[in-house]
Amino acid sequence: MVVDYDNDLILVTCASGKQAPYLLRHLQPKWKRLRLTAHSDTSVQRLKEQYPKAEVVKADMNNAADASRSLSGVTAIWHVGPSLHPHESEVGYTMIDAAVVESRRQGSNFQHFVYSSVLQTQLRKLMNHNAKRYVEEYLMEPGLNFTILQPSHFVDGFFSIIYEDHGEAAAKVFEEREKHYFAQYPLVSTYPTNYKSVVEAASRALGKEIRIERISFEHALERLLLYYNRRGLLGNPNVTEWLLGRRPTTLEDFIERAVKTQGLG
Repeated sequence: MVVDYDNDLILVTCASGKQAPYLLRHLQPKWKRLRLTAHSDTSVQRLKEQYPKAEVVKADMNNAADASRSLSGVTAIWHVGPSLHPHESEVGYTMIDAAVVESRRQGSNFQHFVYSSVLQTQLRKLMNHNAKRYVEEYLMEPGLNFTILQPSHFVDGFFSIIYEDHGEAAAKVFEEREKHYFAQYPLVSTYPTNYKSVVEAASRALGKEIRIERISFEHALERLLLYYNRRGLLGNPNVTEWLLGRRPTTLEDFIERAVKTQGLG
């Protein structure tokens, strides 16, 4: 199947979230038809201002009618569920069901379901990982062409995928479409890096001392942070390097760019 930048309609869910902007910066210059979904009126208005050429839709992804409306006429979808949501799995099921219906519609051009999941969904002790594990399984069963992206922590934690790398990798999956059907990609930018190393690198770049202060777990996501703090989330950046065709962003690269961009140095 040939990618048609002028006529293919790409759906990006949770477009007002943290991941989507880094994908859209690669999609927007090439694709003429983009549909973005958001859950609130405020997010819809902001997206319309940020992406005036895109179609912006207010939608509840756990509502079958909204999911169906969002996927109508779509060629490919990038779906990221609401992480730590009590019904995250069900949201994924609803979107996949709608994609199946759309793919079987007379005259449908639906071709590809790209799901942004999480690294190591086998970690069932972590509810957000486990919720995504069920969505991955559900996506594999109905015969859709799918690609599952499994990003690690975004910039924080013991193992990082940099937002820019994730967005670029996802955009490449859309552009090369068939090459990535039925693939699962663990996406990691750096080798294991603990909090102390991150803070030390930031301190060197800024020329200022930065201290780590531990907050009480009563004020945090207890199980998730306890697990990450003790065991980390381990992976390998080789797949990201292969997919991007370049060396993934290192911690030093990221901090140096952030310092220059934000004028902190």
